[in-house]
Amino acid sequence: MRLSGFSEVLPGEPVTNRDMAERFGLHEKWLDMMTGNRTRYFCTPDSPPAVPKSTGDLAVAAALAALDDAGADVASLDFLVLTTASPDHLMPATVNLVADRIGLNDVPTFQLTSGCAGALTGLYTARALLSSGLRRGLVIGADTCMKLFPSTGEIATMSPAELINFALFGDGAGAAVVDADPDGPGLLVEHLFLRTTGMGRKPAQTIRWFGTSGAPLVDGPSGPVREPWGEEDYKAIEHHVPEHAESIYKELVAETGWALDEVEHVLLPQLNGVMTNAIGKRLGVRPDQAVNCVADTGNNGNAVPFIQLNRAMRRIRSGVGVGGRLLVANIESSKWITSGLALRHQTRAAAR
Repeated sequence: MRLSGFSEVLPGEPVTNRDMAERFGLHEKWLDMMTGNRTRYFCTPDSPPAVPKSTGDLAVAAALAALDDAGADVASLDFLVLTTASPDHLMPATVNLVADRIGLNDVPTFQLTSGCAGALTGLYTARALLSSGLRRGLVIGADTCMKLFPSTGEIATMSPAELINFALFGDGAGAAVVDADPDGPGLLVEHLFLRTTGMGRKPAQTIRWFGTSGAPLVDGPSGPVREPWGEEDYKAIEHHVPEHAESIYKELVAETGWALDEVEHVLLPQLNGVMTNAIGKRLGVRPDQAVNCVADTGNNGNAVPFIQLNRAMRRIRSGVGVGGRLLVANIESSKWITSGLALRHQTRAAAR
């Protein structure tokens, strides 16, 4: 499988930690210290007409940009995959609305409910579809989180652990055009794996959907309270994500024969800026190797690896690490999914 076109879409203007402090009553320096994220982007209903306002809007923009980057026509697509944790509706599936808006019909479409491992889940699915005889597809990762955010009044009662979770995320999308033909410019997949490792382990992240009646009442310390929309065991994530990242890179190095310190582009897991930097330090990844985005984009969930790939390609096209190798690690803490991807840049035909 070859990745031939890339994109990233971030809605509106960056929202700084100072903006978050003023809007939600958070503390700017606390956000700086605890998350390491400086800015993020949000879809809002009052955005200008051209600015994405929903997961579907983001996905459409990312799809068209990736096709343009690949020099590919919508009519050349044999399938469409959308990975998201925040579809616009339960039905119709957002992927089918996206297909309609970009002018795609009479092809299989897939919407995968995923979290941080969603991008590689989508690429894993795409590889299977290409192996079945299809020739070209498009994989999109998109998420919006603002509709899940609590009100200002609710934020005032949240614990520090809940506030960290709330402060991590941002909206965004990214996409990749994938081809069965290995000959041509782009990134050639050398190795890709995806597996669940969570049997018998508690989920470290839970996000709930509620119907029209809203969140049910559950027992609280002082009586009934509304069940929270989400929960995160940040300590478990802080402890286990770095060790999972280390094992992913070890597997990729063993499969490819590449030495980690010689790989030109290392795409680290992107929960937040603090953890990303800690993982890089633990693995000995140099700043010139690391392809990070989360400190500037926020955690965009399914979009993050596509944004990293897009930024890695910018580096390569500008002359940094041309002919280079890329290693990608993704960990989803919701039920402990690990995934890894090794890619090699080529300008024309694959070396076979």
